[in-house]
Amino acid sequence: MSITNSPRSIRGFLNAQTLMGIAIFMVIGVFLFFVTIGWKTVEGNEVGVRETWSGGVDSNSLSPRTYWYNRWTEKIYTYPTSGQVFVMNSKPSGQDPATGRDADTLEVKSKDNQKVHFDLTVRWRIDPIHVVELHKNYRDQVEEKLLRSEVVRAVTQRATIQEAISLYSGEHQNSLRVEVERDLKNPDGELRGKGVFVDSFVIDKVDFPNKSYVDAIEARQLAIIQKTQAEEQQKANMAMAESDKAKAMSKQYQDLVIAETSRQSEILKQRAISEKAIIEAEANAKNAIITQEAESKKVILAARAEAERNIAISEAQKQAELNRAIGIEAVGKAQAEAQKMQLTAYSVPGSDLYTRIKVAESYAQANANVKFYPANANFTTIASEFEKGLSIMVGSQQK
Repeated sequence: MSITNSPRSIRGFLNAQTLMGIAIFMVIGVFLFFVTIGWKTVEGNEVGVRETWSGGVDSNSLSPRTYWYNRWTEKIYTYPTSGQVFVMNSKPSGQDPATGRDADTLEVKSKDNQKVHFDLTVRWRIDPIHVVELHKNYRDQVEEKLLRSEVVRAVTQRATIQEAISLYSGEHQNSLRVEVERDLKNPDGELRGKGVFVDSFVIDKVDFPNKSYVDAIEARQLAIIQKTQAEEQQKANMAMAESDKAKAMSKQYQDLVIAETSRQSEILKQRAISEKAIIEAEANAKNAIITQEAESKKVILAARAEAERNIAISEAQKQAELNRAIGIEAVGKAQAEAQKMQLTAYSVPGSDLYTRIKVAESYAQANANVKFYPANANFTTIASEFEKGLSIMVGSQQK
């Protein structure tokens, strides 16, 4: 039986080979991609540092996010920026290294040449600004190569100038802790300058390898405590006696205060009565003065009104007299003017008849009451003579 290769079967074979080749190529490509390209996530409490074959350590740190990089030519390191704990103590090494290692207590000789062991705890964190420099100089050995040496230096420098018994007591131990913490936090210090922030420093325990020295210290402390207790008891007894004395004096003082208060109260009461009387007297005096002033003002006003009234009357009388004088003057002037006119009438032509008439009237009035005449005289002869004289007088005037 012969097998024939038809065009359709050949094309199917080629298509299968092509698809297989493509699939193999894709598998190889995916394999090479994952072998070559990697990704690294910098967490929120971390900062990253990138290293490359060609450029070395990148001077710019990596902020939190996911980064793609070439596995063959690049590498990304991450460092936590949150708080970390560094300890120096004697806990078993089977525990977390952060809690201590065997024989890692800090041993210092005191001023009196006694060995002192310190168990220490330091809380610290990385400054993100200096993370690149820390990576270049210390990598993941920041605690061992930088932090540990600075802690040992600070504690040793402070502890070696004190006696062992001072380091054993709580007060001096706390002073040592404060001073060392201040050195480690110093803004101008070694740690801060290289990018390490120290948040706290704690002395967990102070121990002495020389047990006899510890026993002596404790015995001394016990004696001090007993002495202190005795002194305190004595002070308490004295205080109680003083308290009784103070109570008695307090009672006496209270009685004095009550008596003095009563006396002062009575004085104040009498003073208030006196002041009230004085105030009332002053008020009455002021009222009398005000009344007198009002009466005086009233009299003054009445006198002033009377004076003004008299002045007004005087002025009215003066004006009346003046008016009367003016009237008299006017009457006089009128009478004078009439007399003048009469006299003028006597001097005009033809006035002799008017003159005679007036003279006759006057003569008649003058002789109306005459009761007696001389023997050789009568009314006719007297009138004749009077007429003759009048003619002579009038005639001479007319001439």
